Amino acid sequence: MLRTAGVVSSIVSCFLLSACYEGGGAAGDDVATAERIVTAEDLEGLGAAGVLELDLGVEAVRFSFAAGPIDFSRVVVVGEDGRRSLLQDLLARRGEAWGVIPARLELGDSFLVDAEMVADAAKRRPTTLMVTQGAALSRLPRIDQVVTAGDGVPSLVAGDLGFLPKGEPRAAAQTFLQDVAPVFRMHAATDLEPLRVKSDDLGQVHVKFQQYLHDLPVVGGELTVHADGVSGRVHAVSGRFIAGEDLASEPEVEGEAALAKVLSGLPADAASTDAPDLVYVVTEDSVALAWMAEVTYTSADGPERDFVFADARTGELVTRHPQHHRALVRKVYDAKKGESLPGSEIANPGSSADLSAKDAFTYAGTTYNFYKDRFGRDSFNGAGATIHSSVHFSVGYDNAFWNGQQMVYGDGSGQYFSSLARDLDIVAHELTHAVTQYEANLVYQNQSGALNEAFSDVMAASVQAHVAGGVVSAATWKLAEASWTPTTSGDAMRYMDDPIKDGQSYDYWPTRYQGSQDNGGVHLNSGIANLAFKLLVTGGVHPRGKTANNVTGIGITKASKIFYDALVTYLQSTATFQDARNATAQAATAIHGAASAEVAAVHAAWTAVGVPGDPGSGGGGGGGGSCTGTQYQGTLSGAGAQQAQPNGSYYQTTATKTHKACLTGPNGTDFDLYLLKWNGSAWAQVAKSETATSSESISYVGTAGYYTYTVASYSGAGNYTLTAGVQ
Repeated sequence: MLRTAGVVSSIVSCFLLSACYEGGGAAGDDVATAERIVTAEDLEGLGAAGVLELDLGVEAVRFSFAAGPIDFSRVVVVGEDGRRSLLQDLLARRGEAWGVIPARLELGDSFLVDAEMVADAAKRRPTTLMVTQGAALSRLPRIDQVVTAGDGVPSLVAGDLGFLPKGEPRAAAQTFLQDVAPVFRMHAATDLEPLRVKSDDLGQVHVKFQQYLHDLPVVGGELTVHADGVSGRVHAVSGRFIAGEDLASEPEVEGEAALAKVLSGLPADAASTDAPDLVYVVTEDSVALAWMAEVTYTSADGPERDFVFADARTGELVTRHPQHHRALVRKVYDAKKGESLPGSEIANPGSSADLSAKDAFTYAGTTYNFYKDRFGRDSFNGAGATIHSSVHFSVGYDNAFWNGQQMVYGDGSGQYFSSLARDLDIVAHELTHAVTQYEANLVYQNQSGALNEAFSDVMAASVQAHVAGGVVSAATWKLAEASWTPTTSGDAMRYMDDPIKDGQSYDYWPTRYQGSQDNGGVHLNSGIANLAFKLLVTGGVHPRGKTANNVTGIGITKASKIFYDALVTYLQSTATFQDARNATAQAATAIHGAASAEVAAVHAAWTAVGVPGDPGSGGGGGGGGSCTGTQYQGTLSGAGAQQAQPNGSYYQTTATKTHKACLTGPNGTDFDLYLLKWNGSAWAQVAKSETATSSESISYVGTAGYYTYTVASYSGAGNYTLTAGVQ
């Protein structure tokens, strides 16, 4: 906690009179002598909505606080290459490196910006909402929540967003998105094509779109419009949209050459039968123009089928999307210990003397009935598809997988597994991979892959409880215990109630696995979401005390419905754990209402496993009150560390407003929150929250002016989430 106001303004940097940037020296040392001075008065002369555009190819610009703060969200600078950039965004990306922290500038301070600095900053993708986005959001009837991705494009906008026009849902939703295009930075080179329309049992309609950029599909680029099926009132838009204003559209390497380079890094039998397609592909931290191809090969784990993406500039592998998801009307086939699929069809498998075939058939039916009874879903594709299963795959094969078309089960080696087809958990787990493929289609890599695995575990546990008449027991949270290590009794492959018990899983998001093994931790990190679900069902606290959050359980019937609706309605293919938190909260809100105990429990469960997010109007989560608004994430390195928000800058109100903010930091830390206002010559503290915890909240009624938040560590370090807005 900050106990003296002096600490708040004690940051010393080199932004006084000149900005320092990487490489040493003041920004004015190596720039053109032509220099323009810009003050707040230059913007005032443009009116309330005017934007000041400055050509840095002609002259460098010195921004002076001689007349007070400058609204950098209304300043556009043009580089020597003609690229236009919002100054607020450039400062968010490179301000710290330049030594310029807007929220710490005082009356009389100034800093210089030239074309070279802007060219360097423009290489980095946008991180903040631009002025056109903010203006478009302000025109919507009511905004409850805005969550932005790393590039400043919202991944969730929720509230009262207006109405769909009358007509067919696809066309109506497309028209609606065109009307709010500036919110997502859509432009002439971007396009959206309807993927599907889904109506749920709550009377809601959900229209999902696939994004195109320069007429190329964006793999991982999707938006879904969520609206009331009767009134057409839109309550949310979610997904991942790539603005891509500065992305190349022409390849520098031919597709066949790029594919050959990728194949050379795979096992010798790697092959592709199709010509590669040019696409954009979204990863966790970048977007690339790439050549996409489907390849097959054999790894140490058995047969593989991946979509690979080769950089269209260099031919290097950007990423791959594995299609075999391992757990590791119905038809059952006998692969006869070979690897040719599907094998020979087994007649009357339900009464077969082959127990693997019999159980594969029976457990597929059990899982089908669960989805039909609980969610009204007709098979994995929702349209009555036949479930195909092959047993006795390969020799001593310790795995099972969904290959995109059917289930495949090994007999196990006897050391790690017995017959995998004879384990209900594994059958339900793998069939849920099929459901996921037809719904959110979570990419089987990194965070989205860990969620893919976790949703399969969640539904496997739910199937087991369904078979037990809804009764939850200790066995519910054990996965694959019927087939795992047959010579050891009582153990399991994974433990949802205590993930680290298996010796490799993770159970706390801040310390999650972030390496490249296991497709980026798809199994290792699934324990984080598994534990969140278990706590949501039964209530309780983190088993290792990583957080002190005490969750109130809501039971497995409610919890499984919330997770199912999140999977089929609110998640996109490249979802992160924060997206999963938001998606399950959205699902709970749609089912139970925004102020319900169920929504609060969802937030509390994710907070208990360290996943940051916005408790929103549903309350709960990690303390710190209840807030709606925009989320800002940051990291404090230790006691005394501070950061200004939003994004190292400030914001302006033009009338008396209530400023509300909620801060959530890591368990065991003592983070504090301060609100400062520009008083004409300096930043003055007007509100603070200094409890001896990691969570703080502020509600302050203030007159028109410029404001900024300071997040500070009195003790401890780690990631935090600040949710802030004005009402």
